[in-house]
Amino acid sequence: MNYYKILRLNRLIKSDRIKIFGVAVLYMLKKRYLNVFLDPNLTCNFRCRMCYFSDPEYKPEKKRMDDEIIKKVAENFFKYALKLQIGCGAEPGLFKNNELIINEAKRFSVPHISFTTNASLLDYDKMKSLAESGLDEIIISMHGTQKEVYESMMPGAKFEKLHEVLKAIGGIKTDFPNFKLRINYTVNPDNIEDLVHFTDYLENYKIDTLQIRPIRKIGNSSYSDFDLKRKQEEYSKVVEILENKCRERSVVSLITHNLPEEQLYKQTLDVAKYTYCYISPKYFGVDDYSLEESSYRKHLKKNRFFTKVLRDVFLTRNRTVEASQNFGNYDVEI
Repeated sequence: MNYYKILRLNRLIKSDRIKIFGVAVLYMLKKRYLNVFLDPNLTCNFRCRMCYFSDPEYKPEKKRMDDEIIKKVAENFFKYALKLQIGCGAEPGLFKNNELIINEAKRFSVPHISFTTNASLLDYDKMKSLAESGLDEIIISMHGTQKEVYESMMPGAKFEKLHEVLKAIGGIKTDFPNFKLRINYTVNPDNIEDLVHFTDYLENYKIDTLQIRPIRKIGNSSYSDFDLKRKQEEYSKVVEILENKCRERSVVSLITHNLPEEQLYKQTLDVAKYTYCYISPKYFGVDDYSLEESSYRKHLKKNRFFTKVLRDVFLTRNRTVEASQNFGNYDVEI
């Protein structure tokens, strides 16, 4: 399954009512509709300036999933997952048994399995082990293309280590031709100019997907300039250069073209409300659900999930409301 074709289809369908109705149908047929984002641990070895881990008062919890919890999560969620992303708000490289998560995802035939990381704890052998387990894609977060910007935006990171890992992935792709590399670049007013140098990465490394996403407020981060809109003209010029290079090299691009205002907004009708599924050692997909209580599906049935979905399809008035974040606002080019 090409997950990015599904993302593109999602962008082409403009009506959220139609998308939500699709969720209702998939739910009733016990088919896949979830995007599962799983943090097996809640810690990170970096203090990236745009992340809540840079807040000096933030105290990360040291909870992590054991093997039994991983298997219960798999049994309850993976059969409904279109995609599993290991690593969302923490660094999964600090977790010692990612191979078990991937094995469980393969057991339940999850079509797309990705691993989001800052790459600092990876080497050739570790990535080969993940690929052998069945990992489809590695997603590396980097917020600068040159040493000074990269290490400034990601305290704790070493520029040389990043390039060591990118080079090693080329070797992994030789042995595993279907293994994909995606780069996530979070853009802010201070690293837009640096972004233009990403053309060098597209030429020198085997990158399959480039995502450029605008900064958003995540907790009390040390970086505080969220006024991106003033940089729209400069940003658009850089994006045009990168999109042309992506087309030239057959790289999938996930790019937000119109930078958001500092205050974000969203629609009350939002399919992500039903498809986004976050799981961590202390949270399992939806509010008030415990793995010890019952199955995930029984919990949804008990709480009248299907009725709520149909209410949105036929009765809810679509309004624009303030939001702290806005998902899926990318133009997808394959």
